[in-house]
Amino acid sequence: MPAGTLGGMAGIQITRPDARRAALSGLIDYAGLFPPASLDMEGAVTGYRAARSSSAAWIVDRFICPTSRLEELVGVLAPTMTAGEEPWRLVVTAGPGWIDSLTPDAGTVRTFSDTVGNAASVELVEIRVPPEVASDPKRLAADAAEVLRAFGAAVFFEIPWQSDPGEAFDTLAALREDTSRALGVKIRCGGLEAALFPEPVDVARFVAGATGRALPMKATAGLHHPFRHTDPETGFTHHGFVNFLTVAALATQGVDAATLTEVVADEDPSSFTIDRAGVAWRDHTVGHAVVDEMRSGLFVGYGSCSFEEPVGDLTALGVLPA
Repeated sequence: MPAGTLGGMAGIQITRPDARRAALSGLIDYAGLFPPASLDMEGAVTGYRAARSSSAAWIVDRFICPTSRLEELVGVLAPTMTAGEEPWRLVVTAGPGWIDSLTPDAGTVRTFSDTVGNAASVELVEIRVPPEVASDPKRLAADAAEVLRAFGAAVFFEIPWQSDPGEAFDTLAALREDTSRALGVKIRCGGLEAALFPEPVDVARFVAGATGRALPMKATAGLHHPFRHTDPETGFTHHGFVNFLTVAALATQGVDAATLTEVVADEDPSSFTIDRAGVAWRDHTVGHAVVDEMRSGLFVGYGSCSFEEPVGDLTALGVLPA
């Protein structure tokens, strides 16, 4: 990760009102079960517990688990819950079968909830939308309505970024209005192949489109470090979570698409600032109140299989207390 600073604030206590708290609170959903970490269930449970008990616990939010592994999670979680441990808040990822997987996945979620009782709750369901469905507004509306009926939790639909998602966003925004259900959209920012990493223009288009329709959004994959950079081991160019956070903040201010794309592509840490007053990129600044509102209702956060890496980077940059 490139060296740099985001404001030189090491060693101070972060309390509200503070734009760093607004920007970073609950930013990371812990995805230790997923590549490249691919921890076993015991390791992921241990990792999430360590994150929740760390000095940066306020940055971690939910535990992400595939529906196919919820029974396994019960087997590890139930006997290890300690007295007074706060209930677990979960994101579950539905199976790859789209509509065909709905009934078994929904049944698995219900069984999990019945088994764990108050020890854990499923707050979000994430499900990938096949390209042929995302590009067909009529089918997307019908299928997404089925998804909402199957699950009681909020649903985030992972929309392919390879083509303009605007029409799909319009369909989901209309469905949200018709059903009064909590739903959002999700973008995959990387993977185990170079082709799975969207270009900056794709990320900017996704963020601007979701923002323009007030659709809550999440991101996942490849966002372990604050800034866009090239991984020396794989040669893949990864997006940065500070880049994404900043683009989301600037999009709420109506910043033009070309500038948003430039922010996503920026690999220079000195271009970015997160301090008490707000979030900034070069001469574009978004104040604390807007950042707080953006995180509360728009950019829900991102999934990361590592918690130590982003926290370690933010500490080294001086954003978090050492």
